[in-house]
Amino acid sequence: MPTQPSPLNNQKSHGFVMPMVILLMVVVGLTVSLSLTRLSSQQLLISRQIDAYYEHHSGRGLQEAIGAWLRQQNGRNLDEVLEYGTGKAMDITLSDGSVVSIYLFDAQGAMLSDLSSVAVNQVQEVGLALKNLSEAVGPHEYARLTRPFGPSAVSIHTAPASVVRAIAQAIAGENGLRLTDDIMLQRDSGEKMTRQMLVETATRAGVNSEQRAAVLRRFATDVQVWGVVVEVRGGRGLSRGRLLARYGGLTRIRSNTGRQATSNAMEIGSFYTWKDLGINSQSIDPADLY
Repeated sequence: MPTQPSPLNNQKSHGFVMPMVILLMVVVGLTVSLSLTRLSSQQLLISRQIDAYYEHHSGRGLQEAIGAWLRQQNGRNLDEVLEYGTGKAMDITLSDGSVVSIYLFDAQGAMLSDLSSVAVNQVQEVGLALKNLSEAVGPHEYARLTRPFGPSAVSIHTAPASVVRAIAQAIAGENGLRLTDDIMLQRDSGEKMTRQMLVETATRAGVNSEQRAAVLRRFATDVQVWGVVVEVRGGRGLSRGRLLARYGGLTRIRSNTGRQATSNAMEIGSFYTWKDLGINSQSIDPADLY
């Protein structure tokens, strides 16, 4: 008689097959997951490369546009040519009718936090001011009031009172509070601060000649770090006049000291930063551009 398969053998066969099927499913799942992860990473890398390429070339194009505009100002100060209240420098109408508006503002009011570019004989002076600031404000505010690039001097026109105080105390010690009050009072008068006015203010505060020299080192009346904001508005159809995009960054604009008649009065450097600011922000803080 033919031998009948044993039920026990069938159970052993099924018991062996099921773990193999489960193991195979796990291996397939891991393989698919790894493939998708690699694909996602590659797409993210490509996307970042495209964004970096776009930001680099849009920044270069904007740099050239602002440079051309600066050459048309015939040596006038930026404060004299920017639209009062808004800081608008110019509008550029594109071929599709959309309008690109460029705004500039003083962004040198924050304190330099990177001491690697500071002259050796000034490191202690700048470092003490940073220490004073860190002790006076919280970590978040400290980050907002410091910048990692640009000149070590801060703008006397836009530096917040906490920054002015930290620097004044580093320079003048016990006379620092009076120096701060006198600077802020002079600035609030509405008259634009000059180096001569800064010296006179420091003298009234009772600082000595060495300290007055430090005041001129730490406070700048000639701003070099500028914030740039670019807004793009539609020119046709339903998007006409509507804000479509907003970008911003920080750059360096400085006076050309060359004596050649053909030299530009002001020159723009490359951008320190360049970011997509979105269309929902109502106002731009320089710290948003660091």
